Amino acid sequence: MLALVENLRRKQLAWFEAVLLHRNWNMSQLAEFSGVDPSTLSKFRNDPDNVKQLSTRSVEKIAEASGITPYDTRAPVKPRGFGEGEAVPYTASGVHEPISAAISAVRRDANGLDPWILRSRALENAGYLEGDVLMVDLNAEARPGDVVCAQVFDDKGGARTIMRIFEDPYLIAASLDAGLLRPLHVGRDPVVLRGVVVTSFRPRRAA
Repeated sequence: MLALVENLRRKQLAWFEAVLLHRNWNMSQLAEFSGVDPSTLSKFRNDPDNVKQLSTRSVEKIAEASGITPYDTRAPVKPRGFGEGEAVPYTASGVHEPISAAISAVRRDANGLDPWILRSRALENAGYLEGDVLMVDLNAEARPGDVVCAQVFDDKGGARTIMRIFEDPYLIAASLDAGLLRPLHVGRDPVVLRGVVVTSFRPRRAA
């Protein structure tokens, strides 16, 4: 029986450390995002007797918050072709702790929300600035005027992620940057809609 307890603890501890590593979270962030009491996590991780385990409910909460399957210690793999470009996947960090908490709360209330950091001026005239975190609803159907997340594919199957305004059947930028103004035709150009931006967060900027 003791061997079974030790084996499960080893699996949980390896997964726990993998979650912190792959999500670039500290213990406080993991507790905040998952809703698991900080003392529970601390006692589990630092148990001098090396026998404490996480409850099934705690494991479920951590898995839900992190998006990492219980006991899977491998680095999350991006879907094939889901490349970076004008936006990059959001990763929690100490710099954006208040935003990370807000993102975690929003994701708990709705499935299929994916946070991306805008890395271009493509939407500056629509009120979105480079560095904003855009929450993309992967289940929403785009309507004219929506800001959308899309992928543009090259002839080798690679892709870059862009954010544009959907004006059926085109994707257009709202920018003063002339290099971003060529419209993309959904259905004619090698572009695929991935989701609709439903809200955004703006990190505090130094004065």
